[in-house]
Amino acid sequence: MTTRIPRNAKQVFYASETKTREDGTRCAGREQRSTTFREARQFLDGLDVPGGVSVWRASSNLTDAYATRDADGSWTSLNRFTGTWEPLS
Repeated sequence: MTTRIPRNAKQVFYASETKTREDGTRCAGREQRSTTFREARQFLDGLDVPGGVSVWRASSNLTDAYATRDADGSWTSLNRFTGTWEPLS
């Protein structure tokens, strides 16, 4: 399910699949933009692949890491205050 992103969106979540090539290098695969983290998470869970979610915020015009999905299906999120990755339930 893809969402139409409004022009005045305050934040946009980018979910991207992480592919590993035969030589061991990683690259981006399928991607989706959404207005909620829940939808971005459902996209990667539906593909059942590892990947990452980043967020773009209009207030700073920057894209930051938000969460990652490992190959085993577990999620970790970035704590912006401490700068550490923590398990996400």
